[in-house]
Amino acid sequence: MSVSLPADVKTLSWAAGQLGIGVSTAYRIVGTGQIPGAFRVGGQWRISVPRFQAEVHGESHPSERS
Repeated sequence: MSVSLPADVKTLSWAAGQLGIGVSTAYRIVGTGQIPGAFRVGGQWRISVPRFQAEVHGESHPSERS
């Protein structure tokens, strides 16, 4: 069964592609906190797109604006 993710949540392989690194490298470093916005759901890693973009691209999330 396939479950679709919300638009603001992506897989670790998506983040690896955005960072230009291999998926194996992403799995190796995600637990060290080096991939922004990463969190676990059960045994799988997910990426919060707003948090990822804020840290990697310097974009602020609407809730973080003053």
